[in-house]
Amino acid sequence: MKKLISMMLVLAFALTAFAGCGKTTPTSSAAAPESASESASTDAKLDVIGTGSVTYDPNAPVNNGEDITISFWYDDPGPEGYQRYAQAIEDYQKIHPNVKFDVNKSLGWGDYWAKLPVAVANGTGPDLMHFHLNWYGDFIPGLAEPYPDDLTAALVEGFSGVEPMMYESKTYTIPVGNMTGAIFYNKEMWAEAGLTDKDIPKTWDELREAAKKLTKKDGDKIVVNGMDIPDGYFLLALNYQKGYNVFAEDGKHTQMNNPGAIEAAKMLQGFITNDKIFAPGSGAAQERFGNKQSAMMYNWTWAGGWLKGNVGDSFEWGIFPTPTFGADTQVVDRNNPEVSAVVNAKSDPKNKAVAMDFLRFYFASDSYLVELANKTYTAPTKFSCMADPSIVSNEVVSTIASYIDKTVWTGICTSGFDPAVNQILGDELFIQGKDAKTTLQKFDDENAKLAGEAEFATAERKSPLAQYLK
Repeated sequence: MKKLISMMLVLAFALTAFAGCGKTTPTSSAAAPESASESASTDAKLDVIGTGSVTYDPNAPVNNGEDITISFWYDDPGPEGYQRYAQAIEDYQKIHPNVKFDVNKSLGWGDYWAKLPVAVANGTGPDLMHFHLNWYGDFIPGLAEPYPDDLTAALVEGFSGVEPMMYESKTYTIPVGNMTGAIFYNKEMWAEAGLTDKDIPKTWDELREAAKKLTKKDGDKIVVNGMDIPDGYFLLALNYQKGYNVFAEDGKHTQMNNPGAIEAAKMLQGFITNDKIFAPGSGAAQERFGNKQSAMMYNWTWAGGWLKGNVGDSFEWGIFPTPTFGADTQVVDRNNPEVSAVVNAKSDPKNKAVAMDFLRFYFASDSYLVELANKTYTAPTKFSCMADPSIVSNEVVSTIASYIDKTVWTGICTSGFDPAVNQILGDELFIQGKDAKTTLQKFDDENAKLAGEAEFATAERKSPLAQYLK
């Protein structure tokens, strides 16, 4: 049974979701026939799929009814072997039995991204490909086909976050599920410390006090962290809470040596040195939490899938929204989306047309996007999916969905940005405990060296929340 606070969050989210989605309603899975042979032998018209801005007419012939094979690559399965496109492909082929899919799903993450850019560049790549924003600059605009203008217009109306991801007013991929950070906590340790649902913290000061009660020591040695600091990206979230952009106005140079980030960095360092609620150790935050070495951790919601697969029912854990510095905080965290598949610009025109038709079908059908959200622990970006009962009842998804509109997508960063975050903000600032102002300036200096290779300005200043950030 969910705790009272979880029920309150879910109820609040459900009410806001229904209120905000008046122009669209949840749709069921594609109205596909029972079999391909049935589709081929009946003249009965099928219902149009989708009731919002993105719709799909399953009665329109594809490729003039002529046989065609579409090659489609996507990387290894997600949580619990989830294949995000499998059901959509099956349903699409029932409607259009003349279309076959040659699917390559055998490549792991590393092999996939090592082989895909090379294959597409030399003309041997697939017609459709699963995509990740880390490779935005490698594919867009040269190797990816832009979506048709009418589809783009419908997506802008029916999904959130489409426009910041455009390149020169063209759409090549869109966010289909947004992920952000939250606090995971061990419910058994929470109860042992005498904490109840009323003690779920809303501010960092409240979290600090709860963490002190959760911390366990053997003499002076911390054996259970009250609160786990995962990496340098945690500081980026708090920088937004303090009202600052990560990047300067040019979108290429960072500006982390600012008063807000300095104050936040000192607070996190204080968790280690003054409050003694965290002792940096080996392994990742989710591993420490899963091994009961931490009672709470900040992490992104993919950790929910990791815990389900690696911890199972060995202990009960819960989740609550990322705390803030106060009720007037306008930006809670950053976000990063799961994105839609990309069409190969070098494919045959007929193959590109069918690939685009499949994507239109995929976007129109709420069921695939709801399943994606529940399996990947992301908040749906399609407005008509937000009030789906399975979303509302998913504790992880409904928790972040309650504040996902108060998060910012930083945008496309240079290849050296991630190592700088991990090394300078993570290792030097928190593990080594170096001076906050000096270390943040070093981070800015390091990123200044990378600014020349930045192909795109970051997107944070395009956010609806940009008005609250300096």
